[in-house]
Amino acid sequence: MATVCLGDLDCGAPLLRDWLGGDWGLLFSHPLDFQDQGLEHDRWLDILRQEFRARGARPLCCRAAAGDADGGWVGELTDDHRLLRLHASAGVADLPARSLREDILAMPPRFVLIVDDSLRRRGVLKYGAGGSRISPLDLLASIAALRRPYPTRAAA
Repeated sequence: MATVCLGDLDCGAPLLRDWLGGDWGLLFSHPLDFQDQGLEHDRWLDILRQEFRARGARPLCCRAAAGDADGGWVGELTDDHRLLRLHASAGVADLPARSLREDILAMPPRFVLIVDDSLRRRGVLKYGAGGSRISPLDLLASIAALRRPYPTRAAA
Protein backbone atom coordinates (compact mmCIF):
# COMPACT_ATOMS: atom_id res chain seq x y z
CA MET A 1 0.00 0.00 0.00
CA ALA A 2 1.06 3.56 -0.37
CA THR A 3 2.63 4.60 2.91
CA VAL A 4 2.95 8.13 4.26
CA CYS A 5 6.31 8.53 5.92
CA LEU A 6 6.83 11.27 8.52
CA GLY A 7 10.61 10.94 8.30
CA ASP A 8 12.84 12.32 5.59
CA LEU A 9 12.49 10.88 2.09
CA ASP A 10 14.26 11.92 -1.08
CA CYS A 11 12.53 14.40 -3.34
CA GLY A 12 11.64 11.64 -5.81
CA ALA A 13 8.93 10.31 -3.50
CA PRO A 14 5.47 11.68 -4.35
CA LEU A 15 3.81 14.20 -2.06
CA LEU A 16 0.72 13.02 -0.18
CA ARG A 17 -1.34 15.95 -1.49
CA ASP A 18 -0.47 15.07 -5.10
CA TRP A 19 -1.13 11.37 -4.50
CA LEU A 20 -4.60 12.13 -3.13
CA GLY A 21 -5.41 13.98 -6.35
CA GLY A 22 -8.54 15.62 -4.91
CA ASP A 23 -9.68 12.54 -3.00
CA TRP A 24 -9.81 12.24 0.77
CA GLY A 25 -7.53 9.84 2.62
CA LEU A 26 -7.93 7.26 5.36
CA LEU A 27 -4.57 6.97 7.13
CA PHE A 28 -4.29 3.68 9.01
CA SER A 29 -1.60 3.22 11.65
CA HIS A 30 -2.26 -0.56 11.65
CA PRO A 31 -4.27 -1.55 8.57
CA LEU A 32 -4.30 -5.26 9.43
CA ASP A 33 -6.51 -4.40 12.42
CA PHE A 34 -9.25 -3.70 9.85
CA GLN A 35 -8.91 -6.73 7.61
CA ASP A 36 -12.20 -8.59 7.35
CA GLN A 37 -12.00 -12.27 8.23
CA GLY A 38 -15.65 -13.06 7.49
CA LEU A 39 -15.80 -12.67 3.71
CA GLU A 40 -13.76 -14.29 1.00
CA HIS A 41 -10.68 -12.02 0.73
CA ASP A 42 -11.03 -11.27 -3.00
CA ARG A 43 -14.74 -10.45 -2.63
CA TRP A 44 -14.01 -8.18 0.36
CA LEU A 45 -11.35 -6.31 -1.67
CA ASP A 46 -13.77 -5.89 -4.60
CA ILE A 47 -16.40 -4.38 -2.31
CA LEU A 48 -13.87 -2.01 -0.73
CA ARG A 49 -12.41 -1.02 -4.09
CA GLN A 50 -15.88 -0.03 -5.37
CA GLU A 51 -16.78 1.86 -2.20
CA PHE A 52 -13.51 3.78 -1.94
CA ARG A 53 -13.85 4.82 -5.58
CA ALA A 54 -17.51 5.83 -5.13
CA ARG A 55 -16.68 7.94 -2.03
CA GLY A 56 -13.66 9.67 -3.58
CA ALA A 57 -11.37 8.30 -0.88
CA ARG A 58 -8.01 6.54 -0.83
CA PRO A 59 -6.60 4.30 1.92
CA LEU A 60 -2.99 4.44 3.01
CA CYS A 61 -0.68 3.44 5.80
CA CYS A 62 1.10 5.88 8.09
CA ARG A 63 4.64 5.35 9.41
CA ALA A 64 6.74 7.59 11.65
CA ALA A 65 10.07 6.62 10.06
CA ALA A 66 11.29 5.69 6.60
CA GLY A 67 11.35 2.01 5.79
CA ASP A 68 9.43 -0.39 3.64
CA ALA A 69 5.95 0.46 2.46
CA ASP A 70 3.22 -1.64 4.05
CA GLY A 71 2.28 -4.69 2.00
CA GLY A 72 -1.15 -5.50 3.45
CA TRP A 73 -4.70 -5.40 2.12
CA VAL A 74 -4.53 -1.71 1.21
CA GLY A 75 -1.65 -2.41 -1.16
CA GLU A 76 -3.78 -5.06 -2.82
CA LEU A 77 -6.69 -2.64 -2.94
CA THR A 78 -4.78 0.27 -4.48
CA ASP A 79 -2.00 -1.66 -6.25
CA ASP A 80 0.31 1.12 -5.07
CA HIS A 81 3.27 0.32 -2.82
CA ARG A 82 5.15 3.63 -2.85
CA LEU A 83 6.39 5.71 0.05
CA LEU A 84 4.83 9.20 0.13
CA ARG A 85 6.23 12.42 1.55
CA LEU A 86 4.04 14.62 3.70
CA HIS A 87 5.72 17.94 2.92
CA ALA A 88 7.76 19.30 0.01
CA SER A 89 11.06 20.32 1.61
CA ALA A 90 12.51 22.04 4.65
CA GLY A 91 12.48 25.41 2.84
CA VAL A 92 8.78 25.33 1.93
CA ALA A 93 6.22 26.48 4.50
CA ASP A 94 3.32 24.04 4.08
CA LEU A 95 1.21 24.75 7.15
CA PRO A 96 -1.48 22.09 6.54
CA ALA A 97 1.20 19.40 6.06
CA ARG A 98 3.06 20.57 9.18
CA SER A 99 -0.17 20.58 11.20
CA LEU A 100 -1.10 17.09 9.96
CA ARG A 101 2.36 15.79 10.88
CA GLU A 102 1.99 17.22 14.40
CA ASP A 103 -1.48 15.65 14.71
CA ILE A 104 -0.12 12.26 13.66
CA LEU A 105 2.81 12.44 16.08
CA ALA A 106 0.40 13.26 18.94
CA MET A 107 -1.82 10.23 18.20
CA PRO A 108 -1.85 7.11 20.36
CA PRO A 109 -0.19 4.01 18.83
CA ARG A 110 -3.35 2.86 17.00
CA PHE A 111 -5.49 5.26 14.99
CA VAL A 112 -7.21 6.05 11.71
CA LEU A 113 -7.30 9.62 10.46
CA ILE A 114 -9.72 11.04 7.93
CA VAL A 115 -7.85 13.67 5.92
CA ASP A 116 -9.33 15.88 3.22
CA ASP A 117 -7.62 16.79 -0.05
CA SER A 118 -6.13 19.91 1.60
CA LEU A 119 -4.47 17.74 4.29
CA ARG A 120 -6.82 18.95 7.01
CA ARG A 121 -7.77 16.40 9.63
CA ARG A 122 -11.53 15.81 9.46
CA GLY A 123 -11.93 12.91 11.85
CA VAL A 124 -10.07 10.42 13.98
CA LEU A 125 -10.68 6.95 15.34
CA LYS A 126 -8.47 5.97 18.28
CA TYR A 127 -8.55 2.37 19.45
CA GLY A 128 -6.59 -0.09 21.57
CA ALA A 129 -4.28 -3.02 20.89
CA GLY A 130 -7.24 -5.42 20.75
CA GLY A 131 -8.14 -4.02 17.31
CA SER A 132 -11.21 -2.22 16.13
CA ARG A 133 -14.64 -3.59 15.40
CA ILE A 134 -15.28 -0.79 12.95
CA SER A 135 -15.14 -1.67 9.27
CA PRO A 136 -13.42 0.44 6.61
CA LEU A 137 -16.93 0.68 5.10
CA ASP A 138 -18.11 2.47 8.27
CA LEU A 139 -15.19 4.89 7.94
CA LEU A 140 -16.17 5.54 4.32
CA ALA A 141 -19.71 6.34 5.46
CA SER A 142 -18.18 8.92 7.82
CA ILE A 143 -16.37 10.52 4.88
CA ALA A 144 -19.63 10.69 2.94
CA ALA A 145 -21.33 12.37 5.91
CA LEU A 146 -18.48 14.85 6.35
CA ARG A 147 -18.57 15.81 2.68
CA ARG A 148 -22.32 16.37 2.66
CA PRO A 149 -23.12 20.10 2.60
CA TYR A 150 -24.83 21.53 5.63
CA PRO A 151 -28.51 22.30 5.07
CA THR A 152 -29.31 25.98 4.88
CA ARG A 153 -32.30 27.60 6.45
CA ALA A 154 -34.98 28.73 4.06
CA ALA A 155 -35.65 32.44 4.09
CA ALA A 156 -38.74 33.30 6.10
